[in-house]
Amino acid sequence: MTAVGWIAGGAIALLLVIWFFWRRTETVPCRLDLERTHEHFHAHVELMEFFPEPGDSVRVEGDGDLVRLEYGEAAQREAHAVVTRASRLRRWWTRFTGRLEFYELYEVGFE
Repeated sequence: MTAVGWIAGGAIALLLVIWFFWRRTETVPCRLDLERTHEHFHAHVELMEFFPEPGDSVRVEGDGDLVRLEYGEAAQREAHAVVTRASRLRRWWTRFTGRLEFYELYEVGFE
C-alpha cells in the first residue's frame, strides 16, 4: 500500500473517531418524582418536551436540597436536566451492543 493510501485510511479513521465521540448538549425542564418510604425508595426523572434516544445521557442539575428527603417523605420537584445527545454512529453502536447484552438482564436457574 502506498503512503497516500495510508494517509487516506488514517484520515477516514480519524473522522470516524471524531464522529463517534461528537456530542451536543441541550438543557430541558424535568420533573423529579422522589420517594423514601418503607414501601418505596426511588428517584424518577421525567423529561418535559424531550424524548431521549439510545446513547443519550441525562444529568439533572440543581442545588443539594433538590433530592434530600427525610424518611417517610415523598415529593415531586421541578428542575433542569442537561441532555447530551449521541451521534448517529454512537446511537447505532448502542443499539447494536444493547442487543448483545440483553441476556445479562435476567437470570435463569433450576433448583
